[in-house]
Amino acid sequence: MNLQSGAWTSETVQALQDAYRAVNPAMTDEAFAQDVLGVAPRTLYNWRKRPRTPLRPDMQGVMSRALTDAPEAVVERFREMRPALVAGNSSPKAGHSLTVYPSGLDVAVTILQNLAEPSADSVVYRPDDLAATVLDWLMSAVGQAVVSADGSRVTSANVQQVRAMITAIDTIERRAGGAECRATARKYLHDVALPLLQREIESQARSELFSAVAELCEIVGWMYYDAGHHGMGQAYFTQALRLAREVGDVALSAYLMTSITHQALHIGQAASALRVARVAQNVAESAGSPPVLVEADLLVARSHAALGAVGDATAALHQAERSYERIESGTPRAWEPEWDEIMFASHAGTCWNDLGNTKEARRHLTQVWEGSGDRPRRRIYSAAELGIAAAREGELELACHYGAEIVALTDNVDSNRAHRHLERLAAKLKPFTTTQVVRDFFDQSGLNPEGAGK
Repeated sequence: MNLQSGAWTSETVQALQDAYRAVNPAMTDEAFAQDVLGVAPRTLYNWRKRPRTPLRPDMQGVMSRALTDAPEAVVERFREMRPALVAGNSSPKAGHSLTVYPSGLDVAVTILQNLAEPSADSVVYRPDDLAATVLDWLMSAVGQAVVSADGSRVTSANVQQVRAMITAIDTIERRAGGAECRATARKYLHDVALPLLQREIESQARSELFSAVAELCEIVGWMYYDAGHHGMGQAYFTQALRLAREVGDVALSAYLMTSITHQALHIGQAASALRVARVAQNVAESAGSPPVLVEADLLVARSHAALGAVGDATAALHQAERSYERIESGTPRAWEPEWDEIMFASHAGTCWNDLGNTKEARRHLTQVWEGSGDRPRRRIYSAAELGIAAAREGELELACHYGAEIVALTDNVDSNRAHRHLERLAAKLKPFTTTQVVRDFFDQSGLNPEGAGK
């Protein structure tokens, strides 16, 4: 199969990469550039800066050979995404209707379908893909309508049904979460919501439908992230971002970038988190979404704090305060953060704790602890941060008190993140195991002081 002469541009290169990712969702930019094309990753990124400019003649040959050598499954997927560019492309088989997606949507739908397979649980988190995810959003174009030939139509009523289910799932997840809730949400996404994207959609319902499915992907991503399955969480976040981009939902896209940043910070990828958070800042500002901008500002501050950049973190905190003051009363979108002083204090307190300012950290985090009675995971988090601050000041009895509170709360919360917060506090108490109060804490909690990490 050959492309028409001179047809290789950044857009068609991206289509070939999407075809590879549709078959192998784990393929990175680096692997595609180096192993498939035999070029440096920088060359791939430079092409993306000139999306409609034909590649040089020698690179036209490189791409044609790459297509010739591609596995049949990749070739078929590429043919579906770029039929007009392929000489001698075949028509769909009799009795089968072919839905032609824009490139970004095609790969998103295919990867999400692959994530429903049992083997998907082995997907690993890839820090190197964070920059590529944001670059993909910046470089991709907003797609056109998806049309199918089966005669079915998606209406606003369908979208409202999806939204009602999202609200129910989100409410349960915030209160308790757990494997059963995650399984329910994942099943609804793959069995009900995702197939709607492959039907004919009324024009007035299309944008809302894509945004709703993107939001559901984000919730499922958080569930996997909370359970410690970070590769799955990253995959759902990334495809949610593609779906939001597909309909030009810039504000939601910025919000999804903050979720990606949260996860990166949690697993210790502060430098990557900072890069994504900065893009989220710019996108939220351009979208005119102060609630998302506040979160992006705070995540920039937390990223700087995790990197030990005191001045930058402090400046970002002040910027977040100014953004917070810009939030106006009104009805937020379903996914939009509903900011209050407790939510703001949670981020600010964490930032100050990472910077070693115990006084400021306690001032904010005590407010979170006292105001999160109906949110067990938020209460666990604030207890861990307060315990770490106390341990830093040598107040071991108080630190162990917060540790005991976490142990009691985790009995009723199925959350890997919650256990990780307890382990972080235990790591701070590990140097003091010669004292009776700390030994008692480890004995009562069942934690092994030798196994406590840093």
